[in-house]
Amino acid sequence: MPLLNISTNNKIKNEQTLLAKSSDLISSLLNKSENFVMIKLTDSLPMYFSGNDDPCCFIELKSIGSLIPSKISQPICEFFSAELQIPKERIFIFFQDIDSSMWAWNGKTFG
Repeated sequence: MPLLNISTNNKIKNEQTLLAKSSDLISSLLNKSENFVMIKLTDSLPMYFSGNDDPCCFIELKSIGSLIPSKISQPICEFFSAELQIPKERIFIFFQDIDSSMWAWNGKTFG
């Protein structure tokens, strides 16, 4: 049920490795089974941030509960800064806590 959506203007060379590492990170930070973690990656996007098109990244993390942005912002930002070679000040993260009745899997909602 956690969905991590990564958008960047960088070209990612080893997408599968980044996806696997990202899934493990989110599973660990949210204490949720990796069986329910979905990662979406879109790279090589035209993006413009802070007046230029230098490497940047927009990350969305949606989950049913377990989101404590003040505790997980730093490890997420540091992870993607290192993995994508993007300065931390060029990474935005958006958190969204989803009501369990608004998220479905296998034909049924979670709440």
